[in-house]
Amino acid sequence: MKNLNADAFVKASKRNKYMLVISILLLLITIALVYLGIENENKPLPKEEKLSELLADSKNKENVYSYIDVATKPYLFAVYETDGIEESSKYYLAMDEENYLYIIYMNADTYNMLNVDSISDNPIKLNGITKKIPMDIEELAIESYNELMEDEYLTKDNFQEYIGLLYLDTVTPVNDSSLYYVGAFLSGFFFLLVTVISIVIIIMNKKTLKKMSIEEMEKIDGEISQMANSEYKDMKFYMLRDYIVDMRNNIVIIKYSDILWAYPFEQRYNGLLINKCLKIKDKNNKLYEVAGTKALEKNKDEILQDILNKLKEKNKDIIIGFNKENKTLVKEKLNEIKNKKKEKTS
Repeated sequence: MKNLNADAFVKASKRNKYMLVISILLLLITIALVYLGIENENKPLPKEEKLSELLADSKNKENVYSYIDVATKPYLFAVYETDGIEESSKYYLAMDEENYLYIIYMNADTYNMLNVDSISDNPIKLNGITKKIPMDIEELAIESYNELMEDEYLTKDNFQEYIGLLYLDTVTPVNDSSLYYVGAFLSGFFFLLVTVISIVIIIMNKKTLKKMSIEEMEKIDGEISQMANSEYKDMKFYMLRDYIVDMRNNIVIIKYSDILWAYPFEQRYNGLLINKCLKIKDKNNKLYEVAGTKALEKNKDEILQDILNKLKEKNKDIIIGFNKENKTLVKEKLNEIKNKKKEKTS
């Protein structure tokens, strides 16, 4: 938009630059979060603490790096399902060499490592982080252990005494970087989104301005410069002598004489109205969206109808409104225009 001095064009150009700056910032944030995630994963492991000692001292802290010297084969008692599919990691009961009972959350590989006959003579050290036992897991542990022992050994009253409030999670990484990576994914997604939108707008603006002659753009620029108090300024929409200009997103410039059809259009999300605007089809069968009322608090319908009336005054041949008859009429008009073009070229 070089050499265009109207405030509206200058602001449109600045918006494009701001979007590119935002995309660069999002890229830097994405890179930073990935870097922090990798650095966090590579941090030295914290000092490990024996889970039985943590429970004995009533230190029921979560996310403490702990270990158990497992001395019995694990007993599966609980697994969560998502859409009927079992999760790969499951909940097991196991004891250490001192016959303390624990709940351990582990995957198949860890289970296979512990599921050996020699474990009672050669306990296997198992590391993980502490997590609070959910209520449903507690209930299943009580039920399953009592079935295994064929006696009502565990109850809600003595559960904390025998097992405690914590279980050992061997699946979640000790230096968990998942939040960093989730943040990196989101910022990366928005980086791509903003970048693509910016590039598309720049390309569309260049195409629009390339179609216009220098004289036409100077005329449009001059008219908009004199419209500091345009009644549709908040909508970034301008009705000039020979053109309509819309600058909400990309620049749209349409000559009144090229407009074939215009009608109101509503944008809804989950049934909620988010914007009202005008759809305009030109004689080349190209459809444009202009005069968005999203920025307006009230009188949206009246303003759009006012614009439609003014369009009709500028070009009596414009078909106004969306209905079956107008759709048919527009189709016929487009066929007429197409046939006339063929006649000229033949």
